[in-house]
Amino acid sequence: MRFFFLEWVNDFEKMMLDSLAQENPVYQVNRIMRRFKSINKLLPGQYLKKLHKKIHCAKKFSLIKNSDVIVCNGYSVFPFLDYVQTMHCKKILILRDSVDALTTKRRKLGQLAENQDYIETVKPIFDVIFSFDPQDSKTYGLTYIKQFVPFTWQQIQSANRAPHPIGNSCFYVGGYQTERVDLINKITPLLLKENCKTDFYLMDKYHHDSNYPANCKNMKLSYQENIEKLNQSRFVLEINKPDQTGLTLRSVEALVFNKKLITNNSAIKEQEFYHPSRVFIFDGKNQHELKQFLHIEPVAATAEIASKYSADGMLETLKQHIS
Repeated sequence: MRFFFLEWVNDFEKMMLDSLAQENPVYQVNRIMRRFKSINKLLPGQYLKKLHKKIHCAKKFSLIKNSDVIVCNGYSVFPFLDYVQTMHCKKILILRDSVDALTTKRRKLGQLAENQDYIETVKPIFDVIFSFDPQDSKTYGLTYIKQFVPFTWQQIQSANRAPHPIGNSCFYVGGYQTERVDLINKITPLLLKENCKTDFYLMDKYHHDSNYPANCKNMKLSYQENIEKLNQSRFVLEINKPDQTGLTLRSVEALVFNKKLITNNSAIKEQEFYHPSRVFIFDGKNQHELKQFLHIEPVAATAEIASKYSADGMLETLKQHIS
């Protein structure tokens, strides 16, 4: 069974697929609609435009057979969704954001009308639709999938065995939000008081200078830089959006790379990997408990649990639901 991932193009995704392809029949098909629009807009009449799109997509997907599996992601599938509908292979869709966010984004781009719903549009096309959001999975009848890092379990084990300096520091990276600024300002003096340095990256493209935390850097990190800085820190800070209860990539990175996690997500207690020596839920008031957490030795997570959140753990999940 071969897996073709269609238009998975950001750094994280390409890193994951390159990792999987080393030992699995995993392939990438990218830049699918390249040069399509410039030619299509010159053609007269809807018949020629539709025929051109059919021929264009057929060439791009020529290696895919009926016995293969295509894996699309919720953001990039819409420009060629109508062609995917005509394909006879198994089809998987993975949603990396909430259904509401995906619906709003598609409407803004004009790919959905105001009275059209994202899930109603894609559900008839795919054999399985996976979601990282537990609530969306229940609400829309989707299949829940665990968050995963873009590395195989073998790569994760090799990275954890490799010698590298680990400082008594806390790493954070995220986009600017008022709630995040408030939590950073509350926790920073508590960390510094316990001799824990901060390595915080808060990306603020609108330059809220008057409210920007002094200990944060306003710069974008590549995913590789992100992982390198995480590996050099003892602690990782995760700040979820209000009402966000699903696992973030940050919490999974902390798990597989043996970092202690400080989070505002109280729902993380329900996760199988939760242990109070590894995960601390900061509510802004439990300062004494935070001090204790910073100094205790963590109980290591078992390989059986942590490996589920690897790239090959994700691939195994896909196989189980498509066979």
